[in-house]
Amino acid sequence: MKKKMKLRISAVMLSIVLACTMVITPSAFTARQVSAEESKDTEVNVSKMNRLEKWALVMGTLENDNDKVISNDTAAMYIALCYAGNGQETVKADEFCQEIRNNFKFESFNETALANVRDNEFFSYDQTTKQVTIKKLSKKPTEECTYIGDHENTDGTRTMYGVWTDSNSAAGTKRETTYVALDLDQENTIISYRTLSSDDVDLTVDFYETDDDGNNIRSYESNGKVFIPFEQKAEVSYYITIIDRKNDQTVQFDEYDLVGNIFELSLSSDNDNIAEIYDGADAIYTGNEKGSTKITYELKSVKSGNVVFTDTLPCTVYSLSIKSGNEWGNYVLPDESREATANLEGYDGPVVYEWVVNDGIMEKSNEKTCRITAPSNPVNTKILLRVWADDGNVGTSEGTVIGETEKDLTVANCDLSFSYRKFVGDSSVEATGDTLKVGEAYWFSLDGASFAWDYENGNHTFYTLDFNLNGTSLTATDEEKNLSNDLMSIGIGAGGGYPNRIIKVNQSGTLTIKGKIYRDGKLFRETAVRTFKVEGNEVNPSEPTKPSQPATTTSTKKPTQPTVSVKTTKLKSVKNAKGKKMTIKWAKNTAGNGYQIQYSTSKKFAKGNKTKTISKNKTTSYTIKKLKKKKTYYVRIRTYKKVSGKTYYSEWSSVKKVKIKK
Repeated sequence: MKKKMKLRISAVMLSIVLACTMVITPSAFTARQVSAEESKDTEVNVSKMNRLEKWALVMGTLENDNDKVISNDTAAMYIALCYAGNGQETVKADEFCQEIRNNFKFESFNETALANVRDNEFFSYDQTTKQVTIKKLSKKPTEECTYIGDHENTDGTRTMYGVWTDSNSAAGTKRETTYVALDLDQENTIISYRTLSSDDVDLTVDFYETDDDGNNIRSYESNGKVFIPFEQKAEVSYYITIIDRKNDQTVQFDEYDLVGNIFELSLSSDNDNIAEIYDGADAIYTGNEKGSTKITYELKSVKSGNVVFTDTLPCTVYSLSIKSGNEWGNYVLPDESREATANLEGYDGPVVYEWVVNDGIMEKSNEKTCRITAPSNPVNTKILLRVWADDGNVGTSEGTVIGETEKDLTVANCDLSFSYRKFVGDSSVEATGDTLKVGEAYWFSLDGASFAWDYENGNHTFYTLDFNLNGTSLTATDEEKNLSNDLMSIGIGAGGGYPNRIIKVNQSGTLTIKGKIYRDGKLFRETAVRTFKVEGNEVNPSEPTKPSQPATTTSTKKPTQPTVSVKTTKLKSVKNAKGKKMTIKWAKNTAGNGYQIQYSTSKKFAKGNKTKTISKNKTTSYTIKKLKKKKTYYVRIRTYKKVSGKTYYSEWSSVKKVKIKK
C-alpha cells in the first residue's frame, strides 16, 4: 500500500546537517540513546540524547522560522548543548570558539562573534571572565527530527535523509511531517541542504504471503486494498522510498535498513472476527469469518511516539477455489471437455473472472464457469483463475485483483492393469507371475485407476474389484470393509491413489480378478480378466495379515517399499490464541482413521517434540494450551490408518510456525 507523505517546508531541516557532521571531540561527547519514557520527562536529560536530538532541541526553542538556519547563533547553542550533555557547567571562551570553528567550518568565529550571540536558553557568556556558562533546560519541545539513513552517490558524495514530526496533534490523526536531505562531500563538508517534494516521498506498507523460509512469494495488496485468503495470514512490512531528483536517484529504506529500528508500525482492525491483529504488527491473521473490514496503520517514532504517518485501508478476507474434478485431482481424456466453476466467498462486489489454461482450448474465459477442451496428447497442466473487481480497469495496472488460484489438470488415457505384492513377515515385496500359494497374503492394486477419475458418480461406486475363486466371488467396492467366505478373505487394503485390496486364499484352484471403474454413474474402464493358479493345501479361513511397520509414502502410484500408504493431510493454519494457546486447523482427510499433531520449538524438530493424537478423522481443528509466551512453535500433522490391528502413517505435512504473543 503506497501513500504520499505530506511535507511541511521548514528551515529546521538543518538539524540533519549538524546531527550528522559535527563530531565535537568524540572522547568528550558520547552519543547516547534516549528512551520513550525519558523523552516524556519535564526536565530535559541532555546526556541521554544523541546529536540529532540535540540539534532538534535547539531548533525547537526558536519561534521564528527565519532563525532556524545554520548561523553563529544556532551553532553556538548546539555546542553549548553538547557541553551540557557531558555535564560541564563552564567552558573557557577560546575553547568554546575553537569547537565551533572545527565543526561548522566557521573559520572567523571568535570571542567577538561569541559576544554577539543572542540571549538563549543554552548558555551565557561573560566577556570579563571570558567564560561560557552552560544552562540547564527545563522543557523539551514536541518537535522531533529523526535520522532515517544515508546513501553514497556515484561521485563519492553522500546524501543523508531525515524526517521531522510533531506530537501536538490529536491521537490517531495525521501529523504534518517534513522530509529533508543533506548533501556532503567526500570530506563530510556540507554541500547543500534541502526539502523534498511531497510527490517524491512514499511510504509503502506491504501485505504478503511467505513460504516456510520467510521469503515473500505473493502480495496481498492490490490497488490500495488488501485481500487475504481465508485461514491464511498476511505478513506486514514497510519501506520509505525517496526520489532524489537532484542526485537523479531513487533511494529506498526498508524497516531493516532504518537505523536502530527508529520507527514502529502498529495496526488495528475494525472487526477481529474477520481480521485479527495480535501484539505488535508483524502479521494479520484471518478470523473466523469471511468478509470486509478496515485496517488502520500508524508509523511512529519509537523514541517519542510521534506519528509520522497514519492511514486506513479496506481489507477483505475471502476464499477462492475451482470446482472441477475432486480432492484427488482433475483427470480428463485427450480431447475431452470439462467445466470448471469459480467459487468466491467473502467478497460481495461485482467481479470479472479471468481463466487461463496452459494447454488446451478455453471457452467462456471471462465467466464464472468456463469450459476447457483438453489437448490431443497426454500432459500435466494447470487451470489458472484470477478474479478482478469489476471497476472498469480489469486487466490493467490500475485494476484490482481480488485473488488468484490454480488447479492441476491431468490429461491421460486411463489404462488399467493389476499389479500385486506378496507379504513376507511384516512387510511386502513386489511379486510377479501367475501362481499364488494357499494361506499367504497378497496385496493387489488396480493401477491406472487414480481416484481423480471418480467424477460425478454421486452415490454410485467408483470401482469394483471382483475376486472369483473356483466359481465363488467376492466383490470389493468404495465401501471399505472386510469381506470373507470359506474360500478366501479380503482386507480393506491401504490408502493411496489407487483402489487396492489384500487377499488371502484358503483353497487351491483358479483365481480370477477383474477391475472396473465408473464415471457419471456409468462404466468407464475395465480390465481384462487376469487368472492365477493357486497351489497348496487348504487352510482355515482367517483375516489377511498386515505389516507392523508404517510406510510413509503419499505417492499416488503403487508403493515399492513397505506396504501401506496413507494420504498426507494438508495443514491449513496455525494461530496464536489468547491465554498462551495456539489453534491448529487442517483439511479433512477421511483416507485415515485420525491424525497426529507434532509441535516443537525446534525448527527441524530436533528435540523437545510433543505429539497429540486426534482419534476422529472428521475433526479439523485443535487448540493446544500452556505454551510459553514469546516462543516460536513449529507445527506439522500427519494421518494415521489402522488396518488389522496395525497402525500406518502418512508423510508429515509442510511445517507452519507461530509466535506466542498473548
